[in-house]
Amino acid sequence: MRTHLPHGPGWRTGRPAVILTALTSLILAGCDRPGLEEGQVLARVNGDEISVHQLNFAKSQSPTKLLGEADLKAMIEKMIDRQLSVQQALANKLDRRLEVMMRLEEARLDILAAAYADHVNAMNPPPYDQGAAAFYAEHPALFAERKIYRLREISIPADSPTLPEAQARLERKEDLEAVIAWLKQQPGSFTDQAALRPAEQLPIEVAAMLHRVKPGETIAFRLPRALVVYHLLSAESAPLALKSAEPLIKSYLKKQHESAQFRNDLQRLRGNADIIRSAQIQ
Repeated sequence: MRTHLPHGPGWRTGRPAVILTALTSLILAGCDRPGLEEGQVLARVNGDEISVHQLNFAKSQSPTKLLGEADLKAMIEKMIDRQLSVQQALANKLDRRLEVMMRLEEARLDILAAAYADHVNAMNPPPYDQGAAAFYAEHPALFAERKIYRLREISIPADSPTLPEAQARLERKEDLEAVIAWLKQQPGSFTDQAALRPAEQLPIEVAAMLHRVKPGETIAFRLPRALVVYHLLSAESAPLALKSAEPLIKSYLKKQHESAQFRNDLQRLRGNADIIRSAQIQ
């Protein structure tokens, strides 16, 4: 989880800041509570403040793009509702319940661990030249010879008791319809859906394999969370030029670099740490 709180005089520049400023003035002007001065406070809820910084952070975490004042005002109303709920939770001493205390502590630990990962990545930025051109040349199935695949996608969870037998049946090249009919008679769940997947939205090894598959053929991959079966219905050629692919490649290589750096740092920390495990997990 990345958290970037605004700071300094520069964060107000640009159209979003203009909207924020205008909205702040509107909300402050409409407040019934006397004495609420213009500035960083958007609202007070029974004395508890909701600030511009809180709104800006909530805005940065929103999965959807906020389009204007109406969206921002709706977000503030949700923040007011949340504050009212928090006040009631504290009034009823819900924060002292064991489950709530554990969830709060887990959230705190997750945030701190993520903050350290961000710190490690900031201290070890990727090299300026990330080798985008070389990566492009090494993976034609993703770019120069890219295709958009129309697939039948069957997914069997990794913990399903039917997975080993299903995988064995597929390896014996049993008819896919027969395997699916067998799965329907077994305990456990699986998904069977139509999917449209551009090559770059598939794992690299899957895209490379599908690139060589003909319509009507079936392939299966054992991924960490599931056995995924792809039955190729059709493939449409849609090549991607290096210039268009470069931002995607650099983003991917940056994530790979950060993941490797953090894994290396965790190995260093483990090597220097005094870790004693319970006999139950030896």
